[in-house]
Amino acid sequence: MNAKLKNIKSNLIAVDAHIIKKDEYDDLPELTDEMFSQAIYKVGGIERPAPRRCGAQKAPTKVALNLRLPQEVIDYFKLEGRGWQTKIGIVLEDWVKSHPH
Repeated sequence: MNAKLKNIKSNLIAVDAHIIKKDEYDDLPELTDEMFSQAIYKVGGIERPAPRRCGAQKAPTKVALNLRLPQEVIDYFKLEGRGWQTKIGIVLEDWVKSHPH
């Protein structure tokens, strides 16, 4: 047990088990960028580097939409790993360039 935890007089198990009710949300502080910058990011209890956060786009270049594609198409691009949606976009852009109206 961590030396700091030995001196805590609270029941940490009860605190961790507490489920926040809807009316308790008003009591929670607003999270600020400063709070996030001081946070320690953990995955499975192991400290990891925090994921990079991107700011808002100055001029959005993409549009979010729902699109139904065959499962085999999704599987093919997902096998490529990260960036699979971007790769679909590149393929579609190439098709549009090669098929002008």
